[in-house]
Amino acid sequence: MAAGRRIFLAYLVYFSAIGASFPYLPVFYRDLGLRLEEIGLLTAIQAATQLGLAPIWGGLLDRFPRVGLTLPLAAAVASLGGSILFLATDFPSVLAGSMLLYAGLAGIGPTLDARTLETLGPSGRHRFGQVRAFGSLAFVIMTLLVGLLLDARGARTLFWVYLPCLLGTVVVTATIRRRGTNRSVSLLHGAGAILGAPGVLVFFGGFTIVWTALAATNAFYSIQIVALGGSTGLVGFAWGFGALIEVPLMYAFPRLGKRFGSERLLVFGALVFALRSVLAAVATDSLGLVVIAPLEGLGFACVFVGGVTVLASRLPASLGGTAQGIFSASAGLATIVGSVVGGAIAGTVGIPGLLAASGAIGLLGAAVVGIAVLGSNARVGPARSAEPGATASAR
Repeated sequence: MAAGRRIFLAYLVYFSAIGASFPYLPVFYRDLGLRLEEIGLLTAIQAATQLGLAPIWGGLLDRFPRVGLTLPLAAAVASLGGSILFLATDFPSVLAGSMLLYAGLAGIGPTLDARTLETLGPSGRHRFGQVRAFGSLAFVIMTLLVGLLLDARGARTLFWVYLPCLLGTVVVTATIRRRGTNRSVSLLHGAGAILGAPGVLVFFGGFTIVWTALAATNAFYSIQIVALGGSTGLVGFAWGFGALIEVPLMYAFPRLGKRFGSERLLVFGALVFALRSVLAAVATDSLGLVVIAPLEGLGFACVFVGGVTVLASRLPASLGGTAQGIFSASAGLATIVGSVVGGAIAGTVGIPGLLAASGAIGLLGAAVVGIAVLGSNARVGPARSAEPGATASAR
């Protein structure tokens, strides 16, 4: 099986695992009798782990450019943590399993994206969205199927699907041969070169602002649907509908990027996030929130795929793992800030006030991203100091 087909299979298996777990782990926690405060702590630990470990996993990928064990190792760590979580009966055992699970998951996403770009090569990286689209499709399908399973068998049965998919990720990714360079780049040197490239530091700042506003909105979107009279079934439909929109958009991203430019699509996606928050703030019934839910999928497709593509176009391939790790860590930081600050704002001015504030913050973030990718330095290639083997000043 060619490396491209193995990458494709890896996305299917891994995002099937995410679809089986992401919507339902909080249900499992509640079924165990965990308090809301404990569930909130687990969410914070997940985001903090992503913030701290994603760049390290990505850095390992670049540090050992001819070794293909980083990605399956991350999946193996996640599988071990998931197994502990499956057997957990109280908060200490849930915490131990979750920490190990999140430690592994922090490495799968960014390294899988980096390995995909590496496999596609410079001439094929514009097709990243097409590969990633099938991950979103697997997520949607598995979310619906596992929901039926949980209704029939209980919350713990999510692991009947989750663990085999995580183990499948280990097996599939272990068979993907690397096409990396012979140059080894350390984490600190690589991160310094990335952040020193034209516009990249500003881009990460803008992306973090955009994602902070998104995280604050998402944290209370489901609650607002219920508060306006919607059912939990309507909540699931809203999120599934939004995720489904991602699939054709991601698949069409190469054509859209060629016509409009990946940079413009990236900024457009950030603006769509802000529009969704503003419209949600003025919605007066739950159906209105469902109608605008696809905007989340539209914005995610443009911001995520656009962000990965734009970073890849500005940095040498030997820094791909570190770059995607920092990208993922930025999302982790934004999730922490958005959840905490969003909760404080919602507690003071209510959820509609929070949604309006998220819209304003999102507009600010979109402006910063626009400056980074559409400004005078937007078309400049990677800085010489970012190239492997450049002068000692790059180190």
